[in-house]
Amino acid sequence: MKVAVITGCNRGVGYGVLKSLLKDGYLVYGLNRTPLGEKLERYFDVSCDISDPDAVKKACSKIKGVDMLVLNAGIRYFGFVGNLSLEEFSKSVDVNLKGAFYVLSCLRDAVVKNKGYVVFIGSHAGDYPFSQGAAYCASKAGLHALAECFMEETRHYGVKTTVLSLGAIKNRDHGIEEEWKIKPEEIGEAIIALRDLPENLLPSYINLRPISPLKLPFNGIDLLQYK
Repeated sequence: MKVAVITGCNRGVGYGVLKSLLKDGYLVYGLNRTPLGEKLERYFDVSCDISDPDAVKKACSKIKGVDMLVLNAGIRYFGFVGNLSLEEFSKSVDVNLKGAFYVLSCLRDAVVKNKGYVVFIGSHAGDYPFSQGAAYCASKAGLHALAECFMEETRHYGVKTTVLSLGAIKNRDHGIEEEWKIKPEEIGEAIIALRDLPENLLPSYINLRPISPLKLPFNGIDLLQYK
């Protein structure tokens, strides 16, 4: 049975990926700060704040042999430079960037051993920075760079690495019609499809957008919700 590890799969995108991988037959470990609160066959919930390197090391010590690693956990703080607090900026980097590094550091050998597949859940915010997005955009851009470095270091061992730069996702209620947005489970299906590409193909960077976004007169973070 193939083993997958997902960070932050208690809701949103991570939960959609979890359901897709379970449907595909994986045994899944979820590294979550907040428990899933749901019992699922072949799923193990591991309590872990990925911004804490000691907690990550302890959580990952229980996992052997990784066929797929999905680095999804993230937080979002917004505000103008000068108004955004140091704590908010630091926490964004700690979770969105350093957390991914901690998990990679602990599970690299397990991924290499199984010639696994590593997926970084990125964001258009890392590619298209916007006003009031310093913390989120910078941490997501850094995540992309981290993924590229990891890909170059492990590709010759048979490890595939993909950054998914995601557009508008329907993972929370904004009080308006949003069925046109990308669904979390669709992201899970996309990951499986990318995994099954011919062995010689490395999909290192994929930009996923909804096919028919709304045309709205918004700017900044409001516009990003409709990419």
